Amino acid sequence: MSRTRLDELSDTAVVLFASAVLLGGFAPLFDGTRWAVTVLSVLVPVGAVIAVVRLRAPTWGSPLGAVAALVMLTWVFVPGTTVLGIPTPRSLGALVDLLGRSRTVIVEEVAPITPPDSVVLLVASSVVVTFVLADAVARQTWRVPLLGLLWATMLVVPSVISMQMPAWWVFLGTAAAWLWLWWSESPHVGVLPTGAAALTGVGALLVALALPAVGPDIEPTSSDFGVAESQVFGTGINPMIELGRNLRQSKPRRVLTYSTDATSGQYLKVATLRQFNGRTWSPSPVSGDLDIEGVDDLQQTIETEEQVTRVRIESLRSSYLPVPYPATQIRGLEGDWQWLRDGSTVRAQGRTTSEDQTYTVTSIDRRPTAEQIRRADPGGRGLDAYRTLPDRVPGLVSRLARERAGSATNDYDRMVALQDWLRTDFSYSVEAPVAEGYDGNGLDVMEEFLRQQTGYCVHFASTLAVMGRVLDVPTRVAVGYAPGDSVVGRSSSGTTYGVDSDDLHAWTEVYFDGIGWVPFDATPGIGEATEFAEEVAEGEGAGQDSEVPESDARDDRTLDAQDDEAAAAAAEETGSSWRPALLAIAVLAVLGAVPGVVRQLRRRRRFSAGQDSSEPLWSEIADTARDLGIDPDPAETPRGFARRLGDHGVDATPLGEVVGAVERDRYAGGGTVTSRVAEARQVVESLEASSDRRTRWLARVMPRSLLR
Repeated sequence: MSRTRLDELSDTAVVLFASAVLLGGFAPLFDGTRWAVTVLSVLVPVGAVIAVVRLRAPTWGSPLGAVAALVMLTWVFVPGTTVLGIPTPRSLGALVDLLGRSRTVIVEEVAPITPPDSVVLLVASSVVVTFVLADAVARQTWRVPLLGLLWATMLVVPSVISMQMPAWWVFLGTAAAWLWLWWSESPHVGVLPTGAAALTGVGALLVALALPAVGPDIEPTSSDFGVAESQVFGTGINPMIELGRNLRQSKPRRVLTYSTDATSGQYLKVATLRQFNGRTWSPSPVSGDLDIEGVDDLQQTIETEEQVTRVRIESLRSSYLPVPYPATQIRGLEGDWQWLRDGSTVRAQGRTTSEDQTYTVTSIDRRPTAEQIRRADPGGRGLDAYRTLPDRVPGLVSRLARERAGSATNDYDRMVALQDWLRTDFSYSVEAPVAEGYDGNGLDVMEEFLRQQTGYCVHFASTLAVMGRVLDVPTRVAVGYAPGDSVVGRSSSGTTYGVDSDDLHAWTEVYFDGIGWVPFDATPGIGEATEFAEEVAEGEGAGQDSEVPESDARDDRTLDAQDDEAAAAAAEETGSSWRPALLAIAVLAVLGAVPGVVRQLRRRRRFSAGQDSSEPLWSEIADTARDLGIDPDPAETPRGFARRLGDHGVDATPLGEVVGAVERDRYAGGGTVTSRVAEARQVVESLEASSDRRTRWLARVMPRSLLR
């Protein structure tokens, strides 16, 4: 088998390997591995077809690869539309229809999900098309930068959706494939220049390994510019990401109205977020029928009251339904709806939405006394999913959680102390986080929020939930709408409230055994702080409805000094501020070194090949001159160009020896070859010595000959 065929086969194999590795970037989006096996069952046969075709007819590799991709997608996803295994026009229509169904899942579901066939088809189509394109690019002159751009895009897309950096091995595998194609871009003659090649390769691989660890977290950005009307609960992307910018809309609008027989307005929950990866909160992927959360496990000694809330949607088109928590019954809905397992919220199925819905919700108002909730046992280990935190929580967050919980001996008093501290000593603002550059709900944002002491509901809810988990309290975040404002006086059907788009809200829920999930709202100025009535002993004054937790009765005059000291210590421990700068310096250093390293590799190859031919030596002399600003004339003979080089101070004796060898090799043919490597080195050195320092530096850092 010839060298050319081996090159074709190795290039396809390397591109196939990189495509399979890049598939790992989609792992955070999906549960299980069935989807990956399905995609590989399409990708590998297509790669095999392209490899075989290129061995016989290289130019037909990409077209026949595209045909093979269509055939494999048909066989795997819509096999019933073929005739004797051959795709038909009906096959193409079925694939298009199936792809169309993926849009609903992408828009409505929240990662990670168990992907249906429509989504797997979308991923398989994207990966296979990218593979066929990359395989074609791998035969082009500029394949290294083009493949780098293509593969970087494949890394970025799933990362932005999942808000997570890909695993280290995805970076490593992709970098290794890219380096191989870079190294094999030109034919190799002579001894491989192992020193420089190894240095460059090892450096690039180290950067690939370090990037997921030290790289800046992927965080959503917010802006007031061009913000459309809220669809915060209509997208599969985490609702916490969209909540901030929706709150900053310049024109709030009425979302819904509701009337209730409760004594106060109702929090209307839409989504429950329990998974926290250090960058953002996300909903749980579980759903289905279940016992009614917060009702069936309620102790009989806990006082309860049934409440009825009538909701009319005015301008909310969403697959999620705003309901009081915990709801026990919903009447009047149109379409197909499903209870979600985690959080007892309600979501539409198929094309059903909340638009123009009018429905009645029966819910339970739980009224434990403060003593009952203090005596509640901590949730068992089955609730560990609600205690999970990333490995590295900033020292400021942990320290303040323990300080503000003080000497409280139960979960209730700890959470009340934290809630009241946030509501008292912090201020509400939807603009300050953006202006100060800390919008979002990740740990780094939380740390800055604790220093600035201002933010909006996302910051307060996330911080209270994380601080609770630091204290081993089961917590989660609820997203929905704050109670709104009373618009009609109380009547026989209850009080009517109006809820606007700027009532979008997030709060914290805390689990107490025998009581269930209890809301705690730490955002100042919104809703009411959670605090249950104390049991009044006989003979005590009736005005003692509640007590301030012991930890909240401390002298707060030292708060600023304590916080400043804690913030300074935490800044030393976390060191998160230098990570983006360090990464930027490392990336710029590696990228800046690449042209010079490539140029040195080329020089060493030519000197090695110059043992057998003078042409590589003459090419090196010409490129060195070009790098130093002396451009050869294509119509110029080697001797004519040598005369010009002599005018620039090049040593004429070794230059004449090399020119003579070139002329003999070109025009005499055959004969004994005399190595002129030493003379060529002297010419290169004298060329560089005859140039000023700035020209030599530019020639090393930005060699012009690489652009030829």
